[in-house]
Amino acid sequence: MVIIETVMKTGNGNKKERWIVIITLLALLSIFLLTHFLSIYPGGYSIEKQSGEVLIGKGADIKRVVLTNSELLNELKIASLESQIAHIKNLWYLGLLFTATCLIGIVNFKRLKLKKAAIITASLYVVLALLIILSYASSISSIEDSINHLFN
Repeated sequence: MVIIETVMKTGNGNKKERWIVIITLLALLSIFLLTHFLSIYPGGYSIEKQSGEVLIGKGADIKRVVLTNSELLNELKIASLESQIAHIKNLWYLGLLFTATCLIGIVNFKRLKLKKAAIITASLYVVLALLIILSYASSISSIEDSINHLFN
């Protein structure tokens, strides 16, 4: 929480700007915790291995795959699926960090009365957010295909 203390000590901003930064950081922290511990994020995929079975979950919907020793192809598909799920979680974390960073940057630019910098930051945010969203949607589609191939 060094960032919060730094913002508080500067004394240049008003209380509203401080609260925006604090609320943004708290929201970011809580979303990170929900994603990490409860797999609550867009897509909500989880995969868990238990004694010869693999549980693949999407939200409350859980599908069970029973593996035998001769199903090497399914094991490879499951390893690929684990990698894809880790990838979309990382994209989600990246999107959260990027959003929080841009919001705090825009608030600071506004406080420093740098309107052009705030506009440029907001424009870059929109472009990069679209790229992250497209990549995320593509990854979710790929996971859906992998799950369908695993059960067929």
